[in-house]
Amino acid sequence: MSDAQKYEPLVVNIAAWVERAKSDPEAYLERQATEVFLAALAMTKPWCHQVFLKGGILMGVVYGSPRQTGDIDFTTIADPQPGIAEELAAALDANFLRAAAELGYPDLLCRAQSFKYFPKGEEFPKNDGPAIKMGIGYALRGSPQERHLEAGRAPKKLSIDISFKEPVGAIQVIRDATSQEVFQAYSLSDLMAEKIRALLQQEKRNRYRRQDIYDLDMLLAQFPFDSAEKAQLLAVLRDKCEARGIKPAQDSLAKPEIIERAKADWHTLEVEIGEVPDFDECFERVNAFYVSLPW
Repeated sequence: MSDAQKYEPLVVNIAAWVERAKSDPEAYLERQATEVFLAALAMTKPWCHQVFLKGGILMGVVYGSPRQTGDIDFTTIADPQPGIAEELAAALDANFLRAAAELGYPDLLCRAQSFKYFPKGEEFPKNDGPAIKMGIGYALRGSPQERHLEAGRAPKKLSIDISFKEPVGAIQVIRDATSQEVFQAYSLSDLMAEKIRALLQQEKRNRYRRQDIYDLDMLLAQFPFDSAEKAQLLAVLRDKCEARGIKPAQDSLAKPEIIERAKADWHTLEVEIGEVPDFDECFERVNAFYVSLPW
């Protein structure tokens, strides 16, 4: 995983993504805190070279998705050692004030509030897919919430999920247009491969992944894949599936149980995006692309 290919920096205007939520004060502040978190991560060595953004925030910040998401998801190539969550939390705390000031939010305070290991104890480093979850509290200076933040009980928190032992094919370097700080994220092929893997893994993990069909359809509308790019995506998909004990086949995505789970909560997307597209049409486009991979 440490040998993952890296693409040249892509300049992204994260501030514009933040501004799109200005009509909703709560969402606006949450996005500001997210921007501060990403800038602080970019300042924090060696983590800035080992932790890669993925998931819904990557979809929104880089690819313009209107879908709202509460979690900030990452994959890391760091070894899952005991104490790693505490070490990362302390390193981030040391950079939050500087990050907020550089972004023009001197009164926005952020601080690590909690962390959990999955699984707990001695099983954490041994597990095939360990993870840590961190709660990063945020509050405005002088607000009633500041006291709770200082006490480690912030009512408003970012939920940070970091996965370990995840194969990574290629990394997209992201440069924030405002701070000029650089962080790293999944490449397009890795992002799409992980979403496909999550769909195939629904039954095994008892999950319902309606957002992945929407995201994949949106990405396919923006980015046509040539034969070499399809081959690269399939190779990454196979690696990701193998790491989680799945054997993908050309007809895997069209299995009834996969479709039923992806469709089950489709209508709930309305809360995040407004008008919801037709599921069957979205799925048909995604599956046609999946089948067209060089199996």
